[in-house]
Amino acid sequence: MSALKFVRWCILTFTLVLAIVVLGISAHLIAIRPTDYWRFAALAVAVSSLTILTLPILLVVNTLARHNISSGRLLSEAGWLTIMWILWLSTGANATRAARSHFFAGACSFFTVYGSKTCNEFKVVQAFSYIIFITLLCYTIGLMVLEFSRSESDGSWAGRTHKGGPQTRDLEAPAPPTGVRR
Repeated sequence: MSALKFVRWCILTFTLVLAIVVLGISAHLIAIRPTDYWRFAALAVAVSSLTILTLPILLVVNTLARHNISSGRLLSEAGWLTIMWILWLSTGANATRAARSHFFAGACSFFTVYGSKTCNEFKVVQAFSYIIFITLLCYTIGLMVLEFSRSESDGSWAGRTHKGGPQTRDLEAPAPPTGVRR
C-alpha cells in the first residue's frame, strides 16, 4: 500500500497547487467587477476554497496512517472526491460558457471590451478546472477499482459479506442430538 500512499500524495498535492492558482485568478476576476461579478468566478472561489480546506486533511490522514488503509476510509475518500470532481466539472463548464458569451468565438482578440488579460484568465480557470476534474475522476476510478478488486485476505467488503449469514461457508455442521439411544 505504500505505492498507493505515494500516488495519493502526488495527485492530491498537484490538485491542491492547481486549486490555489484557480483561487487567486478567480478572486482577481471578482475584484475587476466587484458589483457585477462573473458567477463562474464566484463558483471557482468556492470550489477551490473547499478543495484547499479538505485536501490537506486527506493528506495528513494519509501520512499518519501506518497500516493498510481500511475499506471504509477508502470508500469515504472516493465518495468525497466524487463530489469534488463534480464541482470542478461544473466550474469548468461555467467558465467555458462565460468565455463564449463574453469573447468572440471563445478567442482572446482585440475586439473584446475586457481585454486579452481577462480573456486569458478565463482560459486559465477553464483549463485548470478541467485538469483538476480529469485528475480527480481518474484517481476516484482507480480507488474504486482497487477497493473492489481486493481479495478476501485483505479485509475488504467482499471478505466481510461472507461471514455470519445463513448462506455462507462459515457455518458449522449441526451437532448430533444428545440423548438418542441406538
